[in-house]
Amino acid sequence: MIIYNVMTRKKQTFEPIDGNNVKIYACGITVNGDAHLGHARQAIVFNMITEYLRLKGYNVKYVRNYTDVDDKIIAQAKELGIGPLQLSDQRIKATDSVMQRLLTRDADVKPRVSCYIEDIISFVSQLIDKGYAYASGGDVYFTVSKDNSYGKLSNRNTKELLKAVRIEDNETKADGLDFALWKGVGKDEFGWDSPWGKGRPGWHIECSTMIHSLLGDTIDIHGGGKDLIFPHHENEIAQSECLTGKPLANFWVHNGLITVNGTKMSKSMNNFVTIQGLLDQYDPEVLRFLILSNHYASPLEVNKDLLLTAEKHLYHFYTQLDEYRSSVPQELVDSVVVADDEYYKLFEQSMDNDFNISLFLAELHGIFADISKSKGQDKTTKATRLLAVLNYVYPACGMLCRPVGSFVNSIKAKYLKVFGVTEQQVQNKIDQRQQAKKDKNYALADSIRNELFRQGISLMDSAQGTTWNVNFDVLKHQK
Repeated sequence: MIIYNVMTRKKQTFEPIDGNNVKIYACGITVNGDAHLGHARQAIVFNMITEYLRLKGYNVKYVRNYTDVDDKIIAQAKELGIGPLQLSDQRIKATDSVMQRLLTRDADVKPRVSCYIEDIISFVSQLIDKGYAYASGGDVYFTVSKDNSYGKLSNRNTKELLKAVRIEDNETKADGLDFALWKGVGKDEFGWDSPWGKGRPGWHIECSTMIHSLLGDTIDIHGGGKDLIFPHHENEIAQSECLTGKPLANFWVHNGLITVNGTKMSKSMNNFVTIQGLLDQYDPEVLRFLILSNHYASPLEVNKDLLLTAEKHLYHFYTQLDEYRSSVPQELVDSVVVADDEYYKLFEQSMDNDFNISLFLAELHGIFADISKSKGQDKTTKATRLLAVLNYVYPACGMLCRPVGSFVNSIKAKYLKVFGVTEQQVQNKIDQRQQAKKDKNYALADSIRNELFRQGISLMDSAQGTTWNVNFDVLKHQK
């Protein structure tokens, strides 16, 4: 298995530090607002990665943190008349609720910064003792100039990095690149007592401390969004490696950023898309399909057309899977030796090449087409194998394993509301058309078919009767 390592800027063979045990940390959410699509992408990507490693037989400990205290949270809590940690707790519970709908399994540990204040103070104190940090006016700063390898992750020199750093008027640091480990606050402000006075931890020291406390000096994989490479991850590396003298992580894995209708998603651009807002409109598997259909490291464009396309692909996949599950006995599915199966090998080859699950999802189109062309026992055998493989890879894939009719019927119900008709009204139209055909009134039969088609409903005639499906191509032109 090879993984692209952002630190070395190349793909490398993955070899765990400790035999079969794998330690992973991904920077989580600062709960100063509702969880958004960028948070969803990161969580889904690392859910996919950790669950695949488990399929490969590794013992994985996966940590994803919550930053539950920062300036925005404190200001928002003050406006609401509640404590900052109370507000954070509410938002963490809301975030966990939406993530539960998107993930097959959440992180093993989800630490909160507020629970690690003593550890953070100890970490900062040790950096001061080693000469890598200094106290100044109630704040504590890391001395970047004492870290000769600073900038190695982002591959920039200190002059370039200095241009990217914003210096506040009230900062008392000795050098523009030095960053805060501890920020002093007034006696009436929210904070914790420390050797340097009342204050709060800096952002970067939080993750270093939680990694050190929960996973040790060096972990196998450190992850997050590409926007965290500098300054967050660069600063994590500096403070952690100066303290321990060891690499913080063997592999650095970053997921790409999201654009909405061609523009980088941000609150300032008013194109901020919350997870809950999307789940109010789309099935969780549609979001997961959209995210995993693109390689995790690539930029991800999100717009209505792409969401509709993801919905369309899943709908057609499930239409065929429902047919297979209705006709193939479960004991046949259970008898398949998945590890030796050709379909599983396609999945494994895709995932072993830098977790490229998007390649496997693309291959599914050809697999379904091939099964549809097959006949008799050959078709049953292929369908059985596919069902077994999809069941097996579900923890990492997180799609295509719903009960018969569940997904298709939910999508039909969604679009009946959009069309402003009931299923009974559609059935009445189908019955009228059948009668028209019996009466050889083919003009009326065609008229009914065309009327439904314009609404986005396609009719399928067979020896067993007439059924209907959502026509996504018509929907795309109707928007």
